[in-house]
Amino acid sequence: MARSKEADIARLYHLQSAHVRSRPLEPAFDADTQPLQFRTYVGAERTALPGRDFAIDAPLGAVLERRRSIREFALRPMPLEALGRLLHASYGVRGARTIDGEWTCDRPTPSAGGRYPLEVYVATQAVEDLPDGLYHYDARAHELELRREGLAHAALADLTLAQAMVLNTNVVVIITAVPFRTMWKYGQRGYRFLWLDAGHVGQNLYLVATAMGLGPVAIGGFYDDELKAFLALPPEEDPMYVVCIGQHGPAEGPAGAQRG
Repeated sequence: MARSKEADIARLYHLQSAHVRSRPLEPAFDADTQPLQFRTYVGAERTALPGRDFAIDAPLGAVLERRRSIREFALRPMPLEALGRLLHASYGVRGARTIDGEWTCDRPTPSAGGRYPLEVYVATQAVEDLPDGLYHYDARAHELELRREGLAHAALADLTLAQAMVLNTNVVVIITAVPFRTMWKYGQRGYRFLWLDAGHVGQNLYLVATAMGLGPVAIGGFYDDELKAFLALPPEEDPMYVVCIGQHGPAEGPAGAQRG
């Protein structure tokens, strides 16, 4: 089967968004069009999360040494506190600071210009004191907003190109982006930064999960439009990255996973 020509389109975008001395940098859009930095779903049922801290007792060197992608999971209960700490330590709000004269929320990941264009959704299974469902993470409040009741893992396994390892994980984290939050400031170049931001959050999820004795695995392949519809995302928001987190299976203990 012939390969898609879409790679040529990607190369064209890369060239057109490159910085060159002969072309001036794109100015930011007008201040009146600056988008909001947070997504909330008014009227959604909310669950307050514990674990709004960085109480993770694991040396960084040991965590880096153990960091692996885990593809065999054993479904066991996960404490709600573990989920709360995982989300807060990966992409929560630590406080506020100024960047280029503007106030922004401070988070444990870098973001181009402090724009933080990403949102986080979690599909949960066997998390203690939390009904199975699909939730949006409100990082400012450290709360989950219910988006869909019931177990979503089978549907998400299908949407991620039939990757069965999804089925036995406690949490499927779907990282989405509101591109205009970053492109408002950086124009076409800003679209590149979305993927950098998503990678930063993905690595945080890996390291925090590993430090907590959990197993992570990242998924970059999914049916984009179908996943967007399943999440019921607003038109201006798109899925970027999926990270599954669960308990190590019998063949892949915390120090035994062999695939990166």
